This record gives sequence, C-alpha cells and structure tokens, in this order.
Amino acid sequence: MESGRPDPAGVHMMAALKSIARKLGLDTRNIYQLASARSIDAAVREQGLTELRKRLREIIPDLRDQYTGVLDETEYARYWEIKMRSHHAFQIDSALHVLETIGGEDLNVVDVGDSSGNHCNYLKALAPPGRIARTVSINLDPVAVEKVREKGGEAVLCRAEEIETQGLTPDLMLLFETLEHFSDPLRFLHTMAANGNIENILLTVPYRADSRFGGALIRQPYSSLPARITPEVLHIMELSPDDWSLLAMLAGYRTSFRRIYLQYPRRSPLRAMRPLWRKFDFEGFLALYLQRDTSLSDRYTGW
Repeated sequence: MESGRPDPAGVHMMAALKSIARKLGLDTRNIYQLASARSIDAAVREQGLTELRKRLREIIPDLRDQYTGVLDETEYARYWEIKMRSHHAFQIDSALHVLETIGGEDLNVVDVGDSSGNHCNYLKALAPPGRIARTVSINLDPVAVEKVREKGGEAVLCRAEEIETQGLTPDLMLLFETLEHFSDPLRFLHTMAANGNIENILLTVPYRADSRFGGALIRQPYSSLPARITPEVLHIMELSPDDWSLLAMLAGYRTSFRRIYLQYPRRSPLRAMRPLWRKFDFEGFLALYLQRDTSLSDRYTGW
C-alpha cells in the first residue's frame, strides 16, 4: 500500500496545468472533470472492472436518479456517469464475491441507506439464479423510499437499528458509503452484532491511508455553514483500513476480506491525478466484508 503522501511530481504538474488553463481562459472545472474521467477509466481497466461496468450500464442505462439532487446534464455525461458507474462496479464486484462466500439459496439482502434501488437491481440481475430471494432498501428519506418503490423495489422508511421491528432478518446487510455518516458507527455495529444478530455485513467507505475526523463541511468558516446540517452531507469518521477493521472487531465483527478501489491508475502517467483526488474527493474507496464474531466485544464492559 502506498504511503498516502502526495506525489510531488503530480502536484507540480497539476499546478502548472492550472496556471496554463487560467492564462488561456479555459474552464478549469471542465478540464478537471475530463481529466478525472480519464483517470477513472484507466483505473477501472487496471483493476479489472471494465467488463462489469459495461454490464451494469446494460442493466441500468441511466443513473441520473442515483441521488436526490439533480445532476447537470453536461456534467453527468462528461464525468458523473463514469464516476458513479465505476464506483458501482467495485461495490457490486465485492457484493457478488460475498454472496458466493455465503452460498446457499433464497438469501435476504438489506441495503441500508439506499437512495435509488440500483444496487439491489444490479445484484438481482447478476447473482446466480435462486441465490437472492428478497432485497429491501432502508432509508430515513421518504423521497428515496418512494423512488425505490416507484421502480418496483421494496423499501422501508426506518432506521437500520429498527429492521427487526420491520420483520427483516437479512442474510447480508449492505452499507455502501453510509457508515461514515453515522454519529456512532461503533455503537451501530455493536447493536447489529449483539441485538440484531446480523451475521454478514458488506460496507464500503471512503479510502484514506491515514485516519481523521471527517467533518469536511464544518472545516469551512462558520459564517458559510448552512443553517441545517443533515447526516447525508457530513462525514463523522474517515478511518484507515486498519482502523476500520479494529473498530469492527471491538463492535463484534471480524474482517474476512478488504479491498481498495482507487480512482487513479498506479501504472500510468494519470497517476499524477492522485493529489487532486486527495484534495477534492478521495483517492478511492474501501470495502470490508464483516462476519459476526463477538469474542472480543463480549470482553468489553463499556456497552
């Protein structure tokens, strides 16, 4: 794994390009998005996700409903579709691997924080016949719940901690870019392990080589903060892979595998995009497959 420090050559190159673009009167946002899209394409090829990404595009051609907000049409075509679809390929590749590991038939899959139903539809299309019996999306946003239902999916308006009250007993819980938004991810995972008896969790979170308190939004000047800050716009914890695994172990889960998806290639000149990903987004994303194991959490007396 790389050290996480910015690549000096990349920093100088990007600074030079930005200076040149300004002198020529070019749209730096346009340039950044085009360069980022090329970076992702090269990374996807390098990480063996090209064919799966193509298959996902065939299953769901249009991703503009992925989030509640409206995406600019030009930016969607230039950048957002490639970014989201490539990220989905990583998530679905990890989910298919977990489903194969669990094995069996008629599995129930619950997707916590799902805003569109897209991941569930991908899995139903790609999992072996008979593997998945039911998928349920969980969200506290009524707009997201209604969106999933309008597309023919099953969705429940509730907190993840309340799924048992909804009669849900998932064989696999998905948490895609969700746990970092929780105010107490340790307590949440422990609740799932101790009370919910959730045996299998697949989570993805932003990848950081070094742990930090998230809070990118509240690092801004206080006067510029919105009057209302929702969990959807604020990261609480952005941990390193080792620290996420330690947190999960204390909560009651062992890490059975972890994967890192990078948004830049390691073996290409586009590796120079790394410092920009670090500054304006994330280098990539981390997937952790957690299996219930309370041997350590049972020793902790602070619950």
